[in-house]
Amino acid sequence: MNITFDRPQFLWFLLFAGVLVVALINQYKQTKLLSKTFLNKDTQKLGFLTPFKIQFRLLAKGILRITAWCCLVLAVAGISWGSVSTPVQKNGKSCAFVFDISYSMTANDAPNSLTRLEASAEYARMLMTHMDGISISCILAKGDGVIAIPQTEDFASIYSLLDIISPSMMSSQGSSLGKGIEAALKSFPSASSKAPVIFLFTDGDETDSGLQTALNKAVRYGVQVCIIGFGSVQETEVTAGDGETVVKTALRDEKLENICREVNKKNQSGKDFSFIKTAYVKFVDASEVGSAVKVVSTLRNLSADKKHSAAEILQGKAEDDETVIVAYEMQSVNRHRTFILISIILFMLSFIVSEINIHSFKISNNLVVFFVVPLISVMFGSCSASFKDSKLILESTMNWYQKDYNKAISGFTEVISNAEAENDELTKQYALYGLSVTYLMQNEKNASLERLEEIASDAPARIKFASYYNAGIIAQREGDYEKAINCFKMALLVSPDDVNAKVNLELSQTQETQKIKEGQQEMMPATDNSETESDIEKTIFNRIRENDQKQWKNYESPEKNSSVIDY
Repeated sequence: MNITFDRPQFLWFLLFAGVLVVALINQYKQTKLLSKTFLNKDTQKLGFLTPFKIQFRLLAKGILRITAWCCLVLAVAGISWGSVSTPVQKNGKSCAFVFDISYSMTANDAPNSLTRLEASAEYARMLMTHMDGISISCILAKGDGVIAIPQTEDFASIYSLLDIISPSMMSSQGSSLGKGIEAALKSFPSASSKAPVIFLFTDGDETDSGLQTALNKAVRYGVQVCIIGFGSVQETEVTAGDGETVVKTALRDEKLENICREVNKKNQSGKDFSFIKTAYVKFVDASEVGSAVKVVSTLRNLSADKKHSAAEILQGKAEDDETVIVAYEMQSVNRHRTFILISIILFMLSFIVSEINIHSFKISNNLVVFFVVPLISVMFGSCSASFKDSKLILESTMNWYQKDYNKAISGFTEVISNAEAENDELTKQYALYGLSVTYLMQNEKNASLERLEEIASDAPARIKFASYYNAGIIAQREGDYEKAINCFKMALLVSPDDVNAKVNLELSQTQETQKIKEGQQEMMPATDNSETESDIEKTIFNRIRENDQKQWKNYESPEKNSSVIDY
């Protein structure tokens, strides 16, 4: 079990628990001494507590409060463990190329007498011609997995890598495809709004059998994987890395197909992940006809009910079903609420033990009300759907401030789904606005505008103002000043006293006026106006005459007043 903390700096407050323990021990020793000195059989008959009862209550109360403090610190530190699949909305795709550069890929049984590695490089070049606007990272897999090129849209660096790719680029021995997949998972930015895809170029030969485990991990993180096989199914002899050992290698297509089948079966029909439909693994033989169509279709959200031609898919003309993709990611489960509840219960118990009677177990009625009533209200209050949605909006907002945009998107999306099911329009408006702001922070302007346009006209005033204002900011950045002016005017109708909206409105109007003037100057035709030309000529001659007079005066003054010899 991997325990993580979102804010580990707060764990320093656990040191205060040590101070409390020392204070409790000292207080226990003093109480023990005093109880033996002042309490005897006569005082016990009068109803006083025995020394044992006093010491028990002191220790129990102190231990409970120290434990409650520790639980509160762990909750504030953001303790989490375990993982759960959560829906996350994605826009677009990002891809990772994983190249198997083991010595088995040097076998020259690919078409046109190419080696498997050379064929995989050519295949990658072909795919990149159909991947405009998609960021790509390159990973080299041998005995280990290394990120050679992080996520980038600069294909020139990738082409340079493909020109020199060879087994000598890594010194590690063996072939570990699983480590290559794990390195590819690390190459995707954690706060990216794009759905990840992995292309594995390999012949299927591996020495550690870690591919299936890594593929299971990838699918559970919502990552699609396409394995592209190279080579002949007939075995070919190649020289190993030591330069002496001769081994036989072939395309292990049956093995790769079985792995894909097992991974999909486990993750799509299992008890915990039966709802995952966006992430899957498939195998494609590079030598078969139409393999490129199958690979490129992985980058598009195409419906199985619609038939698209190979040309439409390769040219990008096949329309996606949805511009927004709902993917599933494995995210750690935050346990802070559990520890807060435990802390509250322990703190309440510390009051109860001060009134408890060990022999008769009688508890003060006031303490029963003090403990039971709040606990029942918390339990039943948490069952309210609106309370859960409000709490989820608050958590998503906190994730937004912490720049964990994927968790924020997941939370706001879940609130929208719940609100639509319960016809809770008010909660839906707040969630839509939060989702739009999160997309805006990820520079997904179109997705942000789509969410702002879904906000109803009868939404709360604060939401209406913020939606108009943000839409105006986006339009202003895009250079659509006319739309920006309209948005800022609508925002001022909701909140007439807002200074920022007034300033941005004036800026947009100024920029729009300047844009119109520039357009008029470009479109102004040449005209022959003799009166205008004569006026211009008079002005020019008058200016020349004035300059000549000034120069003549400046020239005469030194001769009259200067006695310096003229050289």
